[in-house]
Amino acid sequence: ISAMSRRIDFYYDILSPYSYLGFEVLCRHRSVWNLVINFRPFLLRGVMQSTGNRSPGSVQLKADYMLGRDLPRLSKHYRVPLVMNDKVVERMFKIGTMSTMQFLTAMQKRQPDAVEEVSRQLFYRLFSSHQDVAQPDSLRAAAEAAGLSADVTAAALTDMLSDEVKSRLKTVTDEAVKLGAFGSPTFIVHTEDGRQEMVFGSDRFHIIGDLLGVEYKGPLRHLARL
Repeated sequence: ISAMSRRIDFYYDILSPYSYLGFEVLCRHRSVWNLVINFRPFLLRGVMQSTGNRSPGSVQLKADYMLGRDLPRLSKHYRVPLVMNDKVVERMFKIGTMSTMQFLTAMQKRQPDAVEEVSRQLFYRLFSSHQDVAQPDSLRAAAEAAGLSADVTAAALTDMLSDEVKSRLKTVTDEAVKLGAFGSPTFIVHTEDGRQEMVFGSDRFHIIGDLLGVEYKGPLRHLARL
């Protein structure tokens, strides 16, 4: 597969801690694997509803394992500053991220090359500094931390309330389900022979490497951004 044609479509919601892990590790692999990453913010709750999937919080033992063991281990392994607390859990299982994902969708329309860094700042706000990620001031702060101008941010904050952006977010969410997504993160790997292979989860980079015909070299902790 040629270096220029390695492409991954990354479907994700800021709501998912596993998406934070997958996001950072995927971005680290861009330079190592010569990837083109197509960021596709979607609405996880929409995916869950469409597919009949259940939140891990609905199974007590699974929730205890995820919050108490799995995520702390993965945070250390991948060197991603992810720390769960009650505020994060409430956002994940009760409040959601509708406005957050509308903002990212609007940002993708306005300035697509900024979506990665704005997403990184939003992930960091939620899972590392434990701040709000839904109110306009919070979204503005994340965009400012990502280096965006006040004008672009203001336009995205206006656009996020439009029917066009709401429709686009629904379209991307529906698109993910049609491709086989049932949760977040979901990777669509474009293979050398033209196939689209769906891969779910932040712990499948060795499989993604196989599909791309490249070697997985571990979590690449030395490339950690934060």
